[in-house]
Amino acid sequence: MSKEDPDTVLLQPVQPAASSSAGAQGDAPGEPEGRGRRPRLRRAVLIAVAAGLVLATALVSTAYLRDTAPDKPVTRQKLPPRTEPVVRGDLVSEVVATGAVKYTGARAVKNHLTGIVTWAPSPNSVITQGKRLYSVDNEPVFLLRGDLPAWRTFKRGMADGEDVRMLERNLAELGYTGFTVDDEFSRKTEAAVKRWQKNNGLPSNGRIELGRVVFTPGSVRIQSAEVRAGDSVAPAQDVLEVTGFQHLVSAQIPAKEQDLAVKGARVRIELPNGKRVEGNITSVGAEKMGADNKKVVPVTVRPASSRLLGDVQSADVVVVLRRSEAEDVLFVPVTALLPAQGGGFAVQLVKNGKVTVVKVKTGAFADGRVQVTGPGIAEGARVGVPRL
Repeated sequence: MSKEDPDTVLLQPVQPAASSSAGAQGDAPGEPEGRGRRPRLRRAVLIAVAAGLVLATALVSTAYLRDTAPDKPVTRQKLPPRTEPVVRGDLVSEVVATGAVKYTGARAVKNHLTGIVTWAPSPNSVITQGKRLYSVDNEPVFLLRGDLPAWRTFKRGMADGEDVRMLERNLAELGYTGFTVDDEFSRKTEAAVKRWQKNNGLPSNGRIELGRVVFTPGSVRIQSAEVRAGDSVAPAQDVLEVTGFQHLVSAQIPAKEQDLAVKGARVRIELPNGKRVEGNITSVGAEKMGADNKKVVPVTVRPASSRLLGDVQSADVVVVLRRSEAEDVLFVPVTALLPAQGGGFAVQLVKNGKVTVVKVKTGAFADGRVQVTGPGIAEGARVGVPRL
């Protein structure tokens, strides 16, 4: 036996006690000793490698099955980090847009007198019919109700007109009567004007110059004063910014979501202080380019109540529109889904400290939730989800 024969060296430690009969077992007749042992060694190695591959495959399969749901429900003992309930309801996705809250009826009040402002109202104050709006040369300018602006001096002998009717209606509502409310500035109208002037510290001449009264559809809220006491004013100068009392929200909806921008559609308004108020879209504008060069659709939203908005003069808000994805369905958090053996998804049903993995069929997705159906999926059942 050659010492340089590598096979011989390898086989020596595992050979039984030497004997001529034992050493010849397995050798082909007539072959030299040692040559028949090479195939035997190769077969042993191959068998060992095959056994290792089978073992490795079994281990991989076990690990895969441990983390992958089977086709049929299987009860497992290991509990998930936490659970969430299966909920029945409507799956709704939300579209969020930025908006700005303002008051309705914003407009500028123009002065038509010449002089020095001696009093101006403070922001957010309310001026009602017959009350002082501001003062010039220490004489008040009054607020009256009407849809037309004052455009001429009121005096006896003036041409008849709707503005005369507006003046007479205000005088009557303020308690100065004795005339017929019509388009004519009569002698009786003049008498009522004189009584009104006397009671308000004005010269009682029965003549109201242009600029002494301001007509608006109703009471106004002072948004801001463009002048202050001591400022000089001239005709056609803006002196006040006024608004109505109802809040409105203007927003821009992404053009790709414009099917939600429908007049009358219900939305949610989220205020900077964390409060929320419902509202409805009252108008929809034409598509245009937004500030970020993306197409948008402008909408106007009227809040259902101004109570939560309080005295907010202007603020940036969030407008949320809702899209219904599925109604009256069972759903779970998307994070509850696990990959299922053979494809699809499964969930872990947890009950009485036991975990059952069941395959489920998914439906609509919305806002991190997914519609599911399957064995054991019922309202109130609890499913496993990852740790927060």
